[in-house]
Amino acid sequence: MPPRVLGEGIVVVLDVGGGVRAGTSTTFYTQAKKCIVNILQRKIFADKCRDEVGVVLFGTSQTNNDLASGDQYQNISVLQRPKVVDWNLINEVEELSVTGNCSGDWLDALVVALDLLHDPQNARFSGRKIVLMTDFSGEFSDDQTTSIISGLKNQDIDLSVIGPDIDDDDDDGDDPDQPGTSNGTNGVVGKRAAQNWNGKPKTPIQLAGEALVTRMVVEVKGIICSFDEAIPQLLCFEKRTAGSAPWNTVLDIGGNLEIPISGRIKVRRATIPTWKTHYAHDEAAVIQKEMTYHRHDDHHTEVPQEEVIPGYKYGTTLVPFSDVDKDMKYKSNHPRCLSVLGFTKAANVPFSRLSGDQVLVVVAREGDEAAAVAISAIIQGLAEMDMVAITRRIYNKNYNPVMGALFPDITKDYECLVWVALPFQEDIRMYTFPSLERTLQKLTEEDKKAVDSLITAMDLTPQEDDEDEELEPLAVLNPHMQHFFNVLTHRYIQPQDPIPAPATHVMSILETPERLRSPRDAAAPSLAPRFPTKRVAKKTKKDNENLFASSEESSNKKARPDDGDESMTTDDLTRRLVTHVTTATPVQDFIALLKGEAPNFNLICSQLGDVIKQLVERLDGSSDASNAAIMTKVADCLTTFRQESCGIDPAPYNKFMVSLKETVSSMSLRSLWDCIRDGGLGLIKSEENGRSSIGSEEADAFLQLDQEAPQAPPSPQPQEDDMEDLLDEM
Repeated sequence: MPPRVLGEGIVVVLDVGGGVRAGTSTTFYTQAKKCIVNILQRKIFADKCRDEVGVVLFGTSQTNNDLASGDQYQNISVLQRPKVVDWNLINEVEELSVTGNCSGDWLDALVVALDLLHDPQNARFSGRKIVLMTDFSGEFSDDQTTSIISGLKNQDIDLSVIGPDIDDDDDDGDDPDQPGTSNGTNGVVGKRAAQNWNGKPKTPIQLAGEALVTRMVVEVKGIICSFDEAIPQLLCFEKRTAGSAPWNTVLDIGGNLEIPISGRIKVRRATIPTWKTHYAHDEAAVIQKEMTYHRHDDHHTEVPQEEVIPGYKYGTTLVPFSDVDKDMKYKSNHPRCLSVLGFTKAANVPFSRLSGDQVLVVVAREGDEAAAVAISAIIQGLAEMDMVAITRRIYNKNYNPVMGALFPDITKDYECLVWVALPFQEDIRMYTFPSLERTLQKLTEEDKKAVDSLITAMDLTPQEDDEDEELEPLAVLNPHMQHFFNVLTHRYIQPQDPIPAPATHVMSILETPERLRSPRDAAAPSLAPRFPTKRVAKKTKKDNENLFASSEESSNKKARPDDGDESMTTDDLTRRLVTHVTTATPVQDFIALLKGEAPNFNLICSQLGDVIKQLVERLDGSSDASNAAIMTKVADCLTTFRQESCGIDPAPYNKFMVSLKETVSSMSLRSLWDCIRDGGLGLIKSEENGRSSIGSEEADAFLQLDQEAPQAPPSPQPQEDDMEDLLDEM
């Protein structure tokens, strides 16, 4: 039976001698403890992390290790053998208190750490690492250096040295033989003074130790970094990256073409773990959930389970949802699938239509050459024609279908299809915003240059080829999760203390990058006078009214309708709820709907257009009072319709006017059209709104009726006695 594969085996070797503890403020020892605690916390919160961590102390007054004999491996103690990290180990490190002024050999401590990293019985570590933290102030014997280097190489153990500022004797700092650093560069850039962490000059022993550890790190290809480099990286928690299980199904196009595929989650919103089914002290324990319901009374009376029924709250009404209702729920009853419904241009699927909480990468099923050829042909075809596939996806049986789009993704290293969910009609919120075209036309060249300078100053793209882009999603951690883990750690270690505020490193995650702050501050002041802003105070209701005002003052307030008072009146209580445009009060209904929450401008305009046509159809060509009233109402509707369309979108109005002209022409309502022409209610021109494509000549020509009746020759003047008959005939 093959050995069981464990996580990574890590042993932290910590110097606790008198040299690293000397001082009253922040010492090397306190920084090293903070660094270890951060390492352990990251292991606890890493998702499904099975790494085992051990801790070795050297410089202790006592000796506790398996290799100690005689005067060998003295003042070295094993605080914890490698095991899965728990809170007890963090507490041990936090409460670690060392006395005395002993010194230990850091090379002997490395040998003890090597001994702890032997594979356990019937198991093996997936990787091994030793982390050494010391300032090399203690004496050491280098007679085992060669064997230690051989042991690190033979067991494939990574060596990381945290703490010392290693001096670089080369001015250029580009020697490829120098040890690696935490930022991925070779050596330590720049020449530093031989100064210790406490501000004193380094001793010959420290310089010799640093030289020796540098040679060891170079040979085993390890890294050396200071606390200033290591602690900021260890302060942040990172979830363990693990590939998702493949979602195997077939991509069917029509009824005859089926291609075996596998989908893997590429992007998914990370959530905070709930740990509802975890028990820290015994992972093998069976977790049983018990739920009871209680009334909201003084005694919290328990309600029997058989008297409880699920329900939903619809506004203020509770709607029960019984088992019968559950059986009537929509179920697809279809096995998992990814079906192509059709193809469309990529421009028809804008970014604003992408939804869902995950992105799926779709490739051919592993080992299926025919499927790989077919998928590659689809990818190349979609890319060449700039199209996407609209699909129906059913994750598994009894899951509801989801509509999505397959985008081709071709790079120099791979090609695949990327699936993103699309919304249904009920998921889309329609918003219409006024055009900015007229505002942009008012900008001067100086205004545009000021905005351009701000954009240039805050450009996130790298300035050099070897730099990374600022705020790249792959490198930005979620501050919500970071603060959650910090709070959880603090609550365990200090259960009586209040929850701390977000740490500085958490708050700085989504701040403007440091290199952009100075250019931003230099460019921003020029925008303030060009684009002045003011705070809009929300008008309050009658809460702020002077309750002790005289009756005369109160009456004066009520007599002013335009003073901005939004207090409740009788009209407010009796005003009907406007849900659509009516023929009774079309203008008022139109304005009320536009002021509502999330108005659909096109739909509201369509309703107003239908009402206008209904009014027009009531005209019979006569000149009586009823026709005059209808024409006045139509003119008022068109005036309001045109004013709002000029500021928002001219397309609905212009489209309606073309249709209205056909109706007027067919009904020979010349008097109505003359009223429209005299009121300036023609098409909205491009001069009025930049989104319109109607020119002045076209707008003027539109106001002329196309189908005008031919003029008859002048008839003889009617006699007075025939006037009444003539009027009757009209």
